[in-house]
Amino acid sequence: MFLRARGLAAVGIVSVLSLSIASCGSAPAAGKEGSFSAAILEPSSLLPANYSEVYGSQVVSALFTPLVTFDVKTNQIRLDVAQSIESDDSKHWKVTLKPGWKFHNGEAVTSRSFVDAWNFAAAKKSAQLNAYVFGDIEGYADVRSGKTDKMTGLNVIDDLNFEIKLSRAWSQFKQLLGYPAFSPLPSVAYADPRAFEQRPIGNGPFAMADAWQHDQLITLRRNDSYAGVKAKAMGVNFKIYQSFDTAYNDLLAGNLDVLPAVPTARITEAKGQLGDRFGESPSGRMEYLGFPVKSEKFKSAGVRKAVSMAIDRDAITKAIFRGTRTPATGFVPPVVPGAAQDACGTLCRHDAAAAKAAFDEAGGVPGGSFTIGYNSDAPENKEWVEAAARQISKSLGLNVQTKAYPKLAVLLGDLGSGKVDTAFRTAWTFYFPSPENYLKPLFTQDAGENFSGYANDEFEKLLRDGAAAHDTETATAKYAEAEKALLQDMPYVPLWYQGTMSGHSKRVGDVSVDAFRRLRIESVVVK
Repeated sequence: MFLRARGLAAVGIVSVLSLSIASCGSAPAAGKEGSFSAAILEPSSLLPANYSEVYGSQVVSALFTPLVTFDVKTNQIRLDVAQSIESDDSKHWKVTLKPGWKFHNGEAVTSRSFVDAWNFAAAKKSAQLNAYVFGDIEGYADVRSGKTDKMTGLNVIDDLNFEIKLSRAWSQFKQLLGYPAFSPLPSVAYADPRAFEQRPIGNGPFAMADAWQHDQLITLRRNDSYAGVKAKAMGVNFKIYQSFDTAYNDLLAGNLDVLPAVPTARITEAKGQLGDRFGESPSGRMEYLGFPVKSEKFKSAGVRKAVSMAIDRDAITKAIFRGTRTPATGFVPPVVPGAAQDACGTLCRHDAAAAKAAFDEAGGVPGGSFTIGYNSDAPENKEWVEAAARQISKSLGLNVQTKAYPKLAVLLGDLGSGKVDTAFRTAWTFYFPSPENYLKPLFTQDAGENFSGYANDEFEKLLRDGAAAHDTETATAKYAEAEKALLQDMPYVPLWYQGTMSGHSKRVGDVSVDAFRRLRIESVVVK
């Protein structure tokens, strides 16, 4: 999803400290020998439904376990707190929990732990950033508006069973339940959510050892009462950095054990300096060149496809990104189960002659020029956008300029309000591994992230057919058809899939980063 800075203020921690100090008694102290340190940036929130970036997700996923999670290698769904999640029509879902799950304070995890947490997350007064992920549960609109505080689609049967009714048939809903926003909360969370956020009590493999030290440290220790597979290390110290360049220097100096994302500019030296302690893994993040499709310059799908063929993805990913990106072959990355292979074909391969022919056939662009907007607060953007502009200019005989926005938030704000009349750089990271999550949020007419203004009724019908399917094969086929339709219109140009380059010290082993760009801290071994 797009990352927008928003989080609850760090206030009122005193009222929760007395509760949470006692609550973590089941977890042993994290001594130096059994603990390791990992780098993050300051999270926006530690509430499961309120964080806005990967670092909040990193800590939340250590503290909380939802109904399902995903295999680190295949991204296939696996049951965790759930014993079963079943539906005959993709609209009515029955959930049965495994017995024996507890929060860090000893409170049992029950059906109500989930239902109350989801109602809280959706409520207008709670102001949770990720409330929208509950939007397909019946009654969401009334809870979000403040009309009521309980979604009619959630029904508790008993401590281990509850029902979910959706407002539409949706075959992918089970995958969505692995998003951390669907985690359970203990009853103490609602007394003072702002205070709870400073030292959350979850049901995950790690518990908070101390309150969140903003911009400095988040210390976790292993939850030895965890009902799932217990973590291998006794604790983790999340060291909060302002820059991962500084973190990389600390890694080299022996002051840090794990850096989950080595800065791109240091990839080459890291491979030599770290050797087999340098890791590479694919992720679900991808970047695009987008177009306001109602603009006179970009209204032709032929022009948009010509621009796609004019970009040399191979050259940019090698020279600028140092191999940390992989040229896109479609709108759905290969890390997603069910992704079509080479869906884009020649439209995503550099061919200057074919690009020029398609461009001329489409009638070109008025004035023989256009501009690409990008956010300059990510240093890599300037270099690749300017390189792409030169390639397009050369291949199509255009004058392509660039325009820097000072921050991503400014660009997103202008895109959201329809003020951007240039082409633009944008990106997306999935929040559950399904082809639908790369198609519906960005390209349907009512989607908040549809910055191109794209509309195609047939495309949306195929998405609805995929959502209503009763089996995986039918759903996958319908999503593949929808992707083909989208590629023929090309409202965005798929550019590349982002990989994650990590590094670790000699003190630790079994270091892995998943497709959500999260370090799997429960697997790390302290030597």
